[in-house]
Amino acid sequence: MSFRLKMIMGIACVEAVFLLAILMSSLAVLTRSEHQALATRAGNDARLFGTAAADALISEDLSSLRRITRAVVHTRGVVYAAAWDGSDRLLAAAGRGYHRRNTTAVYAIRIDGVPYGKVAVWLSDHGFGAVLAAARARIVAIALGELLLVGLVSWLLGSYLMRQIARIEAGTARIARGEFGFLLPVSGGDELARMVAGFNAMSIKLQELQAEADRRYQETQALNEKLEGRVQERTLALATANRELEYLAMHDPLTSLPNRILLQDRLAQAIRAARRAPAPFALMVMDLDGFKDVNDTLGHAAGDLLLQETAMRVTKTLRQSDTAARLGGDEFALLLPTVAGPVDAEAVARKLLRAVEEPVSVGGQTVQVTASLGVALFPVHGDDVGDLLRRADRAMYEAKRGRLGLAIFKKDMEDEGDDRLRLQGDLQRAIANGELILYYQPKIDLASGKISGAEALVRWQHPTLGLLAPDRFIPLAERTRLIGPLTFYVVRAAARQARAWRDAGRPLAIAVNISAINLEDAQFADHVAQILQDVGVDPDMIECEVTETALMRDPDLARKTIEALSKIGVRVSIDDFGTGYSSMTYLRKLAVAAVKIDKSFVIDMGVSRNDTVIVRSVIDLGHNLGLKVIGEGVENAETMAALTSLGCDFAQGYHLTRPLDAEAFDAWRRTHS
Repeated sequence: MSFRLKMIMGIACVEAVFLLAILMSSLAVLTRSEHQALATRAGNDARLFGTAAADALISEDLSSLRRITRAVVHTRGVVYAAAWDGSDRLLAAAGRGYHRRNTTAVYAIRIDGVPYGKVAVWLSDHGFGAVLAAARARIVAIALGELLLVGLVSWLLGSYLMRQIARIEAGTARIARGEFGFLLPVSGGDELARMVAGFNAMSIKLQELQAEADRRYQETQALNEKLEGRVQERTLALATANRELEYLAMHDPLTSLPNRILLQDRLAQAIRAARRAPAPFALMVMDLDGFKDVNDTLGHAAGDLLLQETAMRVTKTLRQSDTAARLGGDEFALLLPTVAGPVDAEAVARKLLRAVEEPVSVGGQTVQVTASLGVALFPVHGDDVGDLLRRADRAMYEAKRGRLGLAIFKKDMEDEGDDRLRLQGDLQRAIANGELILYYQPKIDLASGKISGAEALVRWQHPTLGLLAPDRFIPLAERTRLIGPLTFYVVRAAARQARAWRDAGRPLAIAVNISAINLEDAQFADHVAQILQDVGVDPDMIECEVTETALMRDPDLARKTIEALSKIGVRVSIDDFGTGYSSMTYLRKLAVAAVKIDKSFVIDMGVSRNDTVIVRSVIDLGHNLGLKVIGEGVENAETMAALTSLGCDFAQGYHLTRPLDAEAFDAWRRTHS
């Protein structure tokens, strides 16, 4: 059904409902009016009937009463009439009887208030029904005429409205086909006309948008062509970059050697190949000795040149089937997929060490470094990547620790490595729980023969391993950065002992050893000052001993730390003097109070003339710089006499006594005062 027909039918239905309501209301009003008129007439007729029949009723003249009753029935509209006496006895009646739809009127006859009877008439609405039927017919005719008129008006109104809507519908179809920019005719100024005008505006806007979209499409096409060209270029560039990244991911950028990732891959391949056709192969881990000194002394650029030269020498020494890799820092790994056994592997390892230890010219200076190399063999020492790398590294560590140059893995090395791991975890707890104790070794003034001080030497009373010497845990502390807390623990314990001796009336200065790592701590002197203040000891009762090698690790920072210690009143002496590479100019700038000649020179004075010359030179040098000189490692009376004759100021060694705990030291001191 079209919208036009729907609109016409809707209007017609609404009009019909309204017309029907009006007509039905009119009929109801007409019916009520007729009934009211009929009731009024019935009342009047009954009253006239009663007046005419009163005498006959009183006199009981029944013939007259019947004549009057019949006369009443012949009146228009009356269909029945009746009269009763005072006892409700029917006396006369005429007509067709009565019907429930007839209108009834009763009139009582009274004289002086005494009832003598009553009369009643019944009027029919038959005539009124014909009138109502005629009225209904007229109303229906009027309604049909009205409906025709409404239909005509609705048709004309729908035609007017649908002209505009039809235009919009046609325009919508054209837009759906992609036609833009057309204009529909606009007539009138009502809402539909404004809707058509808005539709025209939309058509123009769509045409503009279509033109803009076409322009953008052309631009996009051109851009796509350019992008396709760029994508091809970038694809080629990315392929090249990926190859470069893959190379960088698998190789060390400094030496161009394979890195740890590529080494592990090749090691895994070697393991798979050896399992298919059982054959041994060797994995070596090599670390340069003293590389940090080169870095610190000559700079990182020189260190990089040394690493590059080492990589080149290693590569030249190995076979083409072997793999040399840089694991990081100054650590290298070497994979030999075909070796006959330990003897063959050792021969290759020694050849590598000889090549690496050849002097190298870097930064305008000739440098000679040594290397430590550990070997692990498949499948004897491990059958997976992790085990072989770890055990070759353990062997290298043992070679470095024992200054062996080369070591092939043994089972006890792994046990020692596990012990180191356990000790690392225990050491922090030991510092917190006070398991470290101090032993003391006296220093003798050679001129007077009196005790001039003592050196504090730390020991670890381990709950399961017993009393451990410093060489078991000091290197571990330096590697794990526990050396700071450990050193402060020793300083505090030494300060407490110095205060105890002072309070007992026998004051004695105590020397403690500090590490190179302590010298690199800018707050080290402040921490020492705070400890001395907390314990209540004068700074001159504590002396710090630092090795010559530690001084040269970072000379500038070491000098600043020594100056800071001197400012708070703590004396500093150089330990193991003669084993390092410090220059006279550098020594002159240091705020130190004494130098301690390394025991390796003092012990051999009696059998080596050269050592005696070195000791004499150090004593003279120290005195010329205004420093006191201490000879350590004195193990017999002859050595002490020789030091005395050379003018040495103080002596220390087993000839006097071995290190003692505080109680034993006090007992020894009482017998040697």
